[in-house]
Order: sequence, then C-alpha cells, then structure tokens
Amino acid sequence: MSESLADRLKRLSEQQTREQNAEVETKKFRERVNAFISDQSRPEYDKLLALIRSRVDEVNPQIGDLPAFQVIQNGAAIQQGNAAAYMNFDKPYLNLPNNALLISFGSCPGAMYSFDQPPEPERYRLQAAGSDSLDRIIWVGDLGELTSEKLADFVIEQLTRYYLQHKPH
Repeated sequence: MSESLADRLKRLSEQQTREQNAEVETKKFRERVNAFISDQSRPEYDKLLALIRSRVDEVNPQIGDLPAFQVIQNGAAIQQGNAAAYMNFDKPYLNLPNNALLISFGSCPGAMYSFDQPPEPERYRLQAAGSDSLDRIIWVGDLGELTSEKLADFVIEQLTRYYLQHKPH
C-alpha cells in the first residue's frame, strides 16, 4: 500500500523537528566547548610555563657540557647559551575562545655575532583547543596536537637543537 499524503507530510514535519533539535544541540555543544577553551586556556598556558621551569630544574644537573638552561622573563622564555625560546600567549578577548600561542627560537638578548648575521629564528603557532573528551586543553597548530607535557619537552629539546646548530665556534 502506498504512503498517503498525510503520512508523508507528518514524516516531513518530524524530520524538520529532528533537524532543528540537532542544530540546537550542536550550538549548545559548541558553546560548551568555547566556554571550556575560554576558561581553561590561560591556566593551561601557566601550567605549561610551570612544566618548563620544572623540567629545566630536573635536566640542568644532568646535561653535561651543555650550557645550563636559564628561565628568563618571568618564565615566558628560557635561554641556553646564546639561544633562547620565547613563548607568548595571546588571548585578546576574555570571554571568547580566540587565542594563539607563539613559540620562537632565536638569539638571546645581547648575543654577539662577530661578522655574521644572527641566525634566522624559528617560529611555531599553536592555539588552545579542547580535547575530544573536553577534560583538558591541548595545543594544536604547526606542531600537530600536543599536551602541555609534550609541548614543554618539545620547547626544551628544540632549544637545545637550535643552540647546537647555531652555537659560536
């Protein structure tokens, strides 16, 4: 038996209601994600800086002939020899999830290069995002998707690579 016009109209109405409900749920979920990122991104950046300081304290006694790491600029930068890693977190609007974490590797302030130009800096851009389960902040961008713990290790390792590549001879 073929479907009546009334049944088709009823089904069309039900489908429309389901689509509207799905849109509302999607919007509510997006708002929860944005609120989570907005509320948690700055504390996660502070946690990242604390992790870097802690890792520096752990590794400094064990790095042998390499120059010791020095935490500078209230923890927003670390220095090793004539190289430094600079971290800048920008969250222009307090109640929006817009943010950017810029990590740069370059010469430390006051580094002297006799006849050469200072080496080119390396820059990475990331932003805070919510994990799939929305239980923590992860950093996504030029380096892929990293937790703060992995990002702290990356910053320290990459600074040493940069130092070794550009150290004075």
